[in-house]
Amino acid sequence: MTNRISERGFSICRACDSENLTSILDLRDQPLPAEYGLDAKKILDRFPLHLKICRDCGLGQLGEYVLPDRIFHDNYPYLSSTSDYWVSHAQQFAREMTDKLSLDSDSLVIELGSNDGYLLQFFKKKGFEILGIEPAVNIANIAIKKKIPTVKSFFNYKSAKEIKKKYGVQNLIICNNVYAHVPDILDFTKGLKELISKNGIITIEFPHFLNLVLKNQFDTIYHEHFSYLSLHSVSKILKKFNLVIFKVEKLTTHGGSLRIYVKNKEYHKIKIDKSFRTMYRQEVRSYIFKNKKMLQFQKKLNLIKENFINLLIDLKLKKKKIVAYGAAAKGNTFLNYCNIGDSLIDFVVDKNPSKVGKFLPGSHLKIFPVDKLKKFKPNYIIILPWNIKNEIIKQVKLSKLKTKFITAIPNISIK
Repeated sequence: MTNRISERGFSICRACDSENLTSILDLRDQPLPAEYGLDAKKILDRFPLHLKICRDCGLGQLGEYVLPDRIFHDNYPYLSSTSDYWVSHAQQFAREMTDKLSLDSDSLVIELGSNDGYLLQFFKKKGFEILGIEPAVNIANIAIKKKIPTVKSFFNYKSAKEIKKKYGVQNLIICNNVYAHVPDILDFTKGLKELISKNGIITIEFPHFLNLVLKNQFDTIYHEHFSYLSLHSVSKILKKFNLVIFKVEKLTTHGGSLRIYVKNKEYHKIKIDKSFRTMYRQEVRSYIFKNKKMLQFQKKLNLIKENFINLLIDLKLKKKKIVAYGAAAKGNTFLNYCNIGDSLIDFVVDKNPSKVGKFLPGSHLKIFPVDKLKKFKPNYIIILPWNIKNEIIKQVKLSKLKTKFITAIPNISIK
């Protein structure tokens, strides 16, 4: 089996080389969440999905993981622009950064993991010079067709030096939901240090590990997410490269994320905001790094799984029609952990045309376009990407379907 694991093994922390790793959660062997296939009967490779935490630096991480070449391939299916919510978030981000950071038209803006250009398009409209870095070739090509300059590459220290040589140092580096997606987080951060200008700013957004534990968000654990980040762990990683966090903002994205603002330690014009200390203390007081809290986490997950399966069995016995909305990675983790397939869910719908006609990995549910809902008239719709449930509910209600909506995270809910 190719591209299975990192050469660093399973028992050493990727951020601090500590051997003090503790198991948090074992979600068993699962297929890669983005390996949608045209053949429901095809047997897919499965890989361990085992979350551990470093007791020395606090970094949550997969014990064994698949190398990125296997994950971010030439047919990578995720398109940020298919979600109205994410496009709106990107537009607001561009507006806020322009105002808060006093950017002018001469500023150079780069985004790492730029996907199909859904965010950089708004900086381009404002007249900024932009550059995207995207490893998935098919996604990068879509951005290029939109006239978003994009480098088809993984970002690391080596590529940072090449980018610096060609484009110079950067005034603003954007890392929205990419920092958790890199196996060698130290090399990635070294690249950030290399590429940022003396007075430049780095913004990093990531799902907050605190919410993963306190809000039962175990379905956000999947092979594309190599790391599970807290302010504790991220600040220690950045410190290794003389980078410091000077401001922290809480976001609603992904069920609760953090946006951190990072500068060179030597840049003294910007002072460290009190928001950093406030959030740091909140993590300490939440006890998310304590064994007792982790044991509670596992028990809550088991209960959600049991109750969800029982709910679907009960509805099926009552002859109810049940479908799922959203062929999302988090949904695949959830369905595979619960071992649910087409005996309990009829099919799944999704807005992304590249996924339609294929099957979810593991559960083998067929993916149909959203307009399939009108013909099928389901009694219940399970919203798998619960982080955009309001957008989905609004969209379905516009079609005047009389249906109920089920979500399972943070707890099972029917509306």
